Amino acid sequence: MAIQWPLVLFSLLAGAGGAMLAFAGLSQLLGGSRTVRCRAVWCALALFVIGGLCSVAHLASPLNAISAVTNLLSFSGISIELMLLGASFIAGAAYLVLTREEGRDGAVRVVAVLAVIFGIAIGFFCGHGYVIDAQPTWSSETLPLAYLGTSLALGAFAYALVAATAKTPADKAASVEELGGKLWPAVLVCAVVDAVGILAYGLFLGLDAVAAQGVLFWGGAVACGVVGVLACAIAGMTALAAKAPAPLAVAGVACAAIGGVALRMLMWACATGYIDLFSHGIPSVMLHL
Repeated sequence: MAIQWPLVLFSLLAGAGGAMLAFAGLSQLLGGSRTVRCRAVWCALALFVIGGLCSVAHLASPLNAISAVTNLLSFSGISIELMLLGASFIAGAAYLVLTREEGRDGAVRVVAVLAVIFGIAIGFFCGHGYVIDAQPTWSSETLPLAYLGTSLALGAFAYALVAATAKTPADKAASVEELGGKLWPAVLVCAVVDAVGILAYGLFLGLDAVAAQGVLFWGGAVACGVVGVLACAIAGMTALAAKAPAPLAVAGVACAAIGGVALRMLMWACATGYIDLFSHGIPSVMLHL
């Protein structure tokens, strides 16, 4: 099946934006820099918009995009994605508005909790919409787990990069204080989820399938998405993170992005049956028209 690049980009960008939003919410709850949180939320909103435009581009026609919006209550895969995309965007925008004024700590905490929930959910459900019986190589809960993991890893390193470019009053990288000083352990948790998801989906596909897509799986998904991401996250637990947090975060973003794209390419490359659905029939089938 031909790789559907708008969907590849939508799921990864929207999921990464959700992860950045979730990290901002955790920072609000656990402690960190307001500057870092606001910058991260702005980045998340930008990723939501770009990802949403990619999704609209895949629908091929403005009428199809309108149909998708008007059929939200169908609770199809695409309707759930759109609802979570909208909810995440609203949560991020609400956070930016509420934090401009003093005395709204309670409301800000509520929004922070919602940001964590929506931010994690969008990464998972961007993959869950593909779990269908008619497509055997997609019909596994390991697929949304892999989508979630790759989105979390990319968003986590992106948040670490934003934190690395900001300074504390003591002229140190703000990343040392983020999440109550536990930023890099949180990044490592995301990297582990990423590794587990990618490897679990690879095992589900089987050795024959992944061997046929060796470059994508072993080179992109495993070498970059698993080994590279874990190496960068583990390095973040050492003194290296304090000395050079920005280059480490950049390397993590690169590895996570390559791994995330490779995982999604692998999914399409290993697809069987349902050959031309996404090229020709998506509006009527996925939108229940």
